[in-house]
Amino acid sequence: MFDIGFFELMIIMGIAVVVIGPQNLPKLAKAIGKGWGEFQRTFSGLKQEVMDEAEGIKQSVNIDALEQDISAATKIDVDVNLSEADLDIAGDLRKNSD
Repeated sequence: MFDIGFFELMIIMGIAVVVIGPQNLPKLAKAIGKGWGEFQRTFSGLKQEVMDEAEGIKQSVNIDALEQDISAATKIDVDVNLSEADLDIAGDLRKNSD
């Protein structure tokens, strides 16, 4: 996501130490870690709720049967009867010279 290398990370940490101060930096890191963990838990819960709701809708609509019905309705069955005279030895169609 962010293409941050070791050198860039060291610069960010140096600026953070100067701006925030060495005493408050561990507190800030702990707060950021807790916030990130809470964000991940919230996002995970929201994702699970959406997946459960989608599964409930899928079951209530019975989408599998609907997909089968659509597939059966759109299936085209072509029946082509070719005589042996219309095919050459390789199985290709011969052009009629009429």
